[in-house]
Amino acid sequence: MLRGVSLRSSPVTLALLLCACTGDASRPATPAERNNVSPVVAPPTSPAAPAAPSAGPADLPSAAAANGAPATTPPATGVPVIPTDIAPGGLTALPPAGTELIPVRLALKDDSVYQVTTLGMVAFTGVQPSGYAREERVELDECSGADQARRCRLTHRYVHFEAEPPNGRIYAADEQRVDKLISRHALLASGAREGDTAVEGLAEQLASPDAQALREVHRFYCLRFPEEPIGVGAKWKDVCHLRTGGAVDTREVIWEFTNLSTDDEGHRRAEFTYVGNYLAPGDRGERRGTVAGMLYFLLDAGEPHLLREKIVTRLDPASSFTTSTTIAYQFARMVKGKDGKETAMRTDGQPFPVAPALPPVAPTDASSSTPAPTTPAPTTPAPATPAPTTPAPATPAPTPKH
Repeated sequence: MLRGVSLRSSPVTLALLLCACTGDASRPATPAERNNVSPVVAPPTSPAAPAAPSAGPADLPSAAAANGAPATTPPATGVPVIPTDIAPGGLTALPPAGTELIPVRLALKDDSVYQVTTLGMVAFTGVQPSGYAREERVELDECSGADQARRCRLTHRYVHFEAEPPNGRIYAADEQRVDKLISRHALLASGAREGDTAVEGLAEQLASPDAQALREVHRFYCLRFPEEPIGVGAKWKDVCHLRTGGAVDTREVIWEFTNLSTDDEGHRRAEFTYVGNYLAPGDRGERRGTVAGMLYFLLDAGEPHLLREKIVTRLDPASSFTTSTTIAYQFARMVKGKDGKETAMRTDGQPFPVAPALPPVAPTDASSSTPAPTTPAPTTPAPATPAPTTPAPATPAPTPKH
């Protein structure tokens, strides 16, 4: 079942299995390739052929997983060649002949309020990983048009941030450079940002280079769909900017419509993957690498549910030292009750299922060792057709230089 992550939670280790597209942007993935669960790795120092896909099916992911999940090492995947003659949102591959074509768009409901909870883990080669948690608020207003012509004004605010040692203080300092700023831009039903992002807030933050860089940022997390109806196997290009690891990055990716399923109530769900090149500025020079992720989308509602991604970069292409960031973005709709209090619901307006209560911890005497921490049950999406299998949880990977 689709569950929500806990709000205002302390940073936790995530078990995120990052799904990627095939390495060829000009053709649809085969069924075996769509089921391949493969995080990306930083580009090798010399050209190499993409690794072969792993065997075995992938499951629908949990929104978050417990600390201390066993480690697994899925195979790497290749990065597609990004065509330069196709504009963002343009198709790079059509689905197979006879595939059902579906309009895919954001619903952009009037006066929508989203709470987006981010859980991230950042690791550097040879350094203990550090986790962080962030809460953001996204509001839509001034909406007009219908269907593909729908558009709204989006307003973004930072709400809450926590990070854990050993690098938590560095991450918190990065966050504090922009945490009082409010940003706005027009959001289209395709997910495209229209025009520059306007930024306002405290004068001391507003005058900083970090605030100026926010004028390029896509505040709906770089979600993007083509203008025309698409089917499973379709691919399209996007170029987008997010603030990740204390810097505004550039992502040049190929999206793919990888799966369409129906839950027990007949509601359609879609899965979209993306993979591509990643670039972020830094104090010691540019960090280049790869980004891959998967979006779980409530198709009939026109709403995102969960976005997860992995970014791997190197400061020096000849170096074996990498920065690895694994991130999960959980979307929730804030619904105001009669008492004026807001409640986090699924983005389609349905309540998040309540996780089962944990068993009580048995008392221990002073001479005994500290009991092992209990493991909360991972969140699991509602069963779909066909029913997915469940691989062993993977240990979260970290994010670039914060």
